[in-house]
Amino acid sequence: MNLTYARPMSVDLGELYAASRHRITDLVMSSPADAFGMPCPATPEWNVHDVVAHLRGITEDTRTGNLDGVATDPWTAAQVARHRDTSISELLAGWSQDAPLLESFLSSPAGGGAARAVIDVHTHEADLRSALGRVAPLPDEFARWAMPALTEGFLASAAAAGLPSLRIVTDEGDEMGSDDADVTLRVGRYELFRAVLGRRSIAQVAAFDWGGADGAAFAAHLFVFGPRELDLTE
Repeated sequence: MNLTYARPMSVDLGELYAASRHRITDLVMSSPADAFGMPCPATPEWNVHDVVAHLRGITEDTRTGNLDGVATDPWTAAQVARHRDTSISELLAGWSQDAPLLESFLSSPAGGGAARAVIDVHTHEADLRSALGRVAPLPDEFARWAMPALTEGFLASAAAAGLPSLRIVTDEGDEMGSDDADVTLRVGRYELFRAVLGRRSIAQVAAFDWGGADGAAFAAHLFVFGPRELDLTE
């Protein structure tokens, strides 16, 4: 399932990215140094330091034009590897220095083409919060933009597979899909966000409130990067 990015004129994607960056910086800097080596359950091959190295590496690669293989596993792995011995404070300082270039582009009329970066930084913010035991709700402005962006491809994929028409209603009041759909999924924003980005298993998604419909049939179309094999509870 592919992501599509709706971009309401009232949403500044650069500001959304910057807000998440500042929250991550505050989160990490207020954590004890021995937490930086803690594994991130949502990204099991990385620890807290590795996630920050990846985020810093994205803006570094953007500045230097190192975009061959952008967003692929080798591209992100190289970011983590080259900053293996860089301190957290240096990573955050470098991120702060380079990020305004990306944020400025995201705020421009052409910025929608890089909107995946906004999803990515919020995904890893949630990963870090989970690893550090400081899970928080999705910021409202981000969520109001992200919910349609994250579900449009899912709704289309499920429809193309011949499944009953689907409407999604979050606990926070977001509504996606047709009002007269056959099936209504009721779920919290956070759970939906984490599921779409592969932080939940098929069993967890199938257990969402699908109004009595076969959740497992729909779940197969939800994940952008594939589901987790094991449940992740946050």
